[in-house]
Amino acid sequence: MVTSSNEDILTIMNLKADAVVFILLISTAPTWAQSPPALNSYAIPSISEIATTFTNYSRITKDIVYVNPQLAMLCRGATKEEMDAARTKFGPHANTGILIYMNPPAADAFGTNAVSFPVGSVIVKQKTILGYTHNNGKWARDADSGVGGMVKRPPGYDPAHGDWEYFYFEDPKKIESGRISSCVQCHDAAREKDHVFGTWRTETK
Repeated sequence: MVTSSNEDILTIMNLKADAVVFILLISTAPTWAQSPPALNSYAIPSISEIATTFTNYSRITKDIVYVNPQLAMLCRGATKEEMDAARTKFGPHANTGILIYMNPPAADAFGTNAVSFPVGSVIVKQKTILGYTHNNGKWARDADSGVGGMVKRPPGYDPAHGDWEYFYFEDPKKIESGRISSCVQCHDAAREKDHVFGTWRTETK
């Protein structure tokens, strides 16, 4: 019969203790050590949140940019016919003064002249509506200001049109959003630039 010495018994006990400690360390290791969190993630804000916080984004245009400066500088003011003609040719933002805001993902892409904007990008166009003069000389406008914008949604939202969701409001409590047909059709002309016109780029420096 073979008997173990006290030293052998102590060695075996220490080995078992080390194994238990190792198992405990592995089982209690933080999950991030096994699956590191995604980098550069950015939560996509809701449209209602954008409507009340967009002025906290980066303002890309230094000053107000006039979409149709030739109309804005008319001493007599643009007529309704001139305004309607401008909107037919240049879209619903014609005869307005605009400021452009972007959230961090959009501003980063814009600053590096990226080919496309990443998911979560928000571009906001805050416009001052300039109005027009009637034939009788009286000045009028439909509203003082309006806010339009676009949000880059995950792939599959609207792949034929860059997966952008559009929104517009004059009152933050009454927001129109979604695949707004007038916005989709207009921005389709800029599909080679990820549906972002950026004609105000020259006014950002």
